[in-house]
Amino acid sequence: MNCASPLNAIIGFSEMMQRGMFGPLGSERYAEYTNDIHYSGNYLLAFINDILDMSKIEAGQFRIEPETVNATEILNETMMFISVPAAQKGITIEVNAAAETWIEADKRALKQVLINLLSNAQKFTGKNGKIRVRAHVAGGALRLSIADDGCGIPRSALAKLGEPFTQVADPATRHHPGSGLGLAISRSVVELHGGRLRIVSRLGEGTIVHVILPQKVPADLLDVASTADTMDEAA
Repeated sequence: MNCASPLNAIIGFSEMMQRGMFGPLGSERYAEYTNDIHYSGNYLLAFINDILDMSKIEAGQFRIEPETVNATEILNETMMFISVPAAQKGITIEVNAAAETWIEADKRALKQVLINLLSNAQKFTGKNGKIRVRAHVAGGALRLSIADDGCGIPRSALAKLGEPFTQVADPATRHHPGSGLGLAISRSVVELHGGRLRIVSRLGEGTIVHVILPQKVPADLLDVASTADTMDEAA
């Protein structure tokens, strides 16, 4: 049975209840419970999808399908995922991106990376904070940075970040829930494109995530993926 199917039903019906499509719920307490159900359903669905993606990556079955894309357009599309929660916290988002940043990339995978990184920045930035996003092409590569002035990460935890199910065990960050998979998936996807992901952070000052993606995916990486697909078909 697909785990996502019952969750999609829970999310869909709770959304109908939020909108009062069949009449008012009555007590305000019911409205609060409905919001909790909807949020928890979405959170669990994202968690399941992260586990599935991570299992594919670790099994060498996560395939990218590169095409020529404008990374700035994808960045603008993903901004909507954090615009509402950021506005609710009074967070200012400053974007400085070249109008055209053409690269070879798997569009869906790149969007997933951006959503993960932007969501982390929003989640760990306090009220009335600021997130700065930069993107340009130089030296044959897309150079992207996402900086926040949030709680930051202890130096002792930086080395393990990016490993599956790893979260920062620090009082300043403990109240931010997460699967511990988003960053691991993002790093793996970037590396599948022949790129690099690096994190710079200071506790109490904020975090900067740097991503470098080559404009063309290295041929040897595509050859490896093609060979793996051939072996899978033969099996």
